[in-house]
Amino acid sequence: VVTSFVRIGGVLMIFSYLIVPAVCANLLVESLKAKLLVGWMTATTASVFGLYASYKLDLPTGAAIVCALGGALLLVAVAAGFRRKA
Repeated sequence: VVTSFVRIGGVLMIFSYLIVPAVCANLLVESLKAKLLVGWMTATTASVFGLYASYKLDLPTGAAIVCALGGALLLVAVAAGFRRKA
């Protein structure tokens, strides 16, 4: 299944969808249910934001989604770093 989607969507976008939501969830929460929910919410929010940015700024859709996922990961990493220091 993954190899089929790689041909359709591109390597970077598909592996960003596989990795980034899971990393964000692991940085933020502990329980499995919460990780699933946070991962799903991260991917959905980044997808909507990437599609919106792609439409408004006339950018390639895949690249906009990957940038949105990267931005989400950056925000979560910073937030998790501040949370651990406190």
